[in-house]
This record gives sequence, C-alpha cells and structure tokens, in this order.
Amino acid sequence: MSRLVAVLLLAPLLLLAHGCAKKSVAPDAGVVGALMQPPPAEPGASYRIQVGDELHVRFTFQPEMNEQVPVRPDGRITLATTGEVAVAGMTPGELEELVAERSANRLRDPEVRVIVTKIGEQRVYVGGEVGRPGYVQLQPGMTPVQAVMQTGGFRMTAKPESTLLLSPRRDGQVSAARLNLKQVVEEGVPERVRLAAGDVIFVPSSWIGDANKVVDLYVRGLIPVLPRVGVGYSLSDTGGN
Repeated sequence: MSRLVAVLLLAPLLLLAHGCAKKSVAPDAGVVGALMQPPPAEPGASYRIQVGDELHVRFTFQPEMNEQVPVRPDGRITLATTGEVAVAGMTPGELEELVAERSANRLRDPEVRVIVTKIGEQRVYVGGEVGRPGYVQLQPGMTPVQAVMQTGGFRMTAKPESTLLLSPRRDGQVSAARLNLKQVVEEGVPERVRLAAGDVIFVPSSWIGDANKVVDLYVRGLIPVLPRVGVGYSLSDTGGN
C-alpha cells in the first residue's frame, strides 16, 4: 500500500518533468527557419563573367600563384602568370582553360580553377534622346521600354521607332538590332525583347542606318570600352517586339 501511495504522489511530478524536458529540446522557430533556408545561389557553369565581378584564380599545384582579382571597367584582369586578360563575357570554365594555356610556359602542368566570389551589379545602359542618359540596374524580365522609363522616358526629339539595341556577343563583338518602340508606346504592341546585362539602348533623334556611326559618335561616351559592331553584321529590324 505504501508503494502505491508513493507512486500516486510521484506521478504528477514525473509528468511535469517529462513535459519540461520535451519543451527544453524543442527547436527555436527562428533556428528551424534558418536551417530550412536554401544555400546562397552560386554562379553556374554557364554564368558569364562581367565587369565588377571578383574572381579567385586558384592554381592547384602552385598555390603560391593564387590570386583574388576584380574585373576592371575595361573587362580585363591582370595575373602574374598571364599578364592582362580580357575576361568579360567568358564562362569560368573558358577562363580556366585560357589561364592554364597562357601559364604553361611559366608553370609545369598548370591546373587552374576560377571561382566567382562576388557578382558585380548587372547594368543596362540607356543613351540618346531620353531624360537622363546613363545606366539602370537590370531587373529580371526587364524590357527596353521599362529601361527607357527608368531614365526619364523619351524626349520630344526622340525617334523611338529607330531605337538601337546593342548586345555584347561571346566573341567580344556587338550585335545590333533596331526596335520600333513607337509601336509599343502608342499602339500597345507587346514587347518580346528581354534585356541582358551589358545591353545598350540608344534612342536617336533621326533614323539610324549605320550602327557603327552611332557607337563611335555617341555610345562610346557612355561606355568607352565598347567594341565595334561585329564585322559583316546586318542591322536587323525587330519591329515593336
């Protein structure tokens, strides 16, 4: 009987202690949320290096040659093993091959790894007959008209039906296309063009026939390192789309 009384007296205490123990090990909601957050996205294999990025160039067998370098406004970096290298527009894998090739005369069987440690701000440049020529930060799905509106819109002197879109190519040249943004603004024609980092939009005051003249006379003031439009290009018309 005495044992039964003792058990009855101790039972509430045991239940209380069990509840406290369960409560003490319950994870904090904030901690759970942090654990469930996905890791920061890293540039994939198809990512193309751009101005403002920071690169860690690592030599597997010669770690003393490792370097952390920024991509300068001219799209180049300088390494002790290769000298100056134009890297803007290349993938990390392409740059690894180039650095290994150029380092072979100084290093024995160089194995190179390029890691993008910081991604620069992605920009679209807008010039010509707009309110505030300059650059805007690229947003996902941004269209030419949206970029123009962020720079103050079209001036009264603008000829939006002959807007020029310059897009950097992988070979270091630039492709050119003429956009009819007048149709978009005045007729509500949907835009199909989506901008990419480094694109240049130029809104002229007259019809454009030669894209290179525009680049040489106007756009180089906005982006001095912009190369010439690719040799043998044809200035394509994309209508209002």
